[in-house]
Amino acid sequence: MAFNTKYLQWLAAGLLIPSGICQAADLQSEPRYADISRGNVAAITQIGNYNKTRIDQNGSSQKLEQIQTGTRNQAVISQNGTANLAYVQQTGRNNDLTLTHTGSYNQASVVQNGTSNSAVVAQTGAYNRAYVNQYGTGNQASVQQTGLNGTATVTQHGNNSTASVKQW
Repeated sequence: MAFNTKYLQWLAAGLLIPSGICQAADLQSEPRYADISRGNVAAITQIGNYNKTRIDQNGSSQKLEQIQTGTRNQAVISQNGTANLAYVQQTGRNNDLTLTHTGSYNQASVVQNGTSNSAVVAQTGAYNRAYVNQYGTGNQASVQQTGLNGTATVTQHGNNSTASVKQW
């Protein structure tokens, strides 16, 4: 039994036109999103396989540059407030990062190079700075900063090292 392609073309056109109209209607701005954020920037580069990134930016003038190279690296980044800055670079396999900015003018730089490294950076307040550098396998770093003008630097070379910094 042969299909009449002429009828299939009309059917396809009839299905595509209404779906295109519905999609165009979905692109209208919604008032509930009008005041969420202004001037936020997130630059994400992923090279490799199965890398994952989740970014939430709320407030104004948030800046983020995130680079993942390798396999199965994961980053969850949340910036809330005003003018927070983050630079994240993960190279290798199975590296994991959680970064949270709450407040204003906080800065964080995290570089992980290797396998199965983990970093957690949580900054609440203003003008805090955290620098985390991990090179090797199985390293873990945690930086918690609350208040004003804290500075923390963690550098780990090798394997299975752990560092924890708390500034209140």
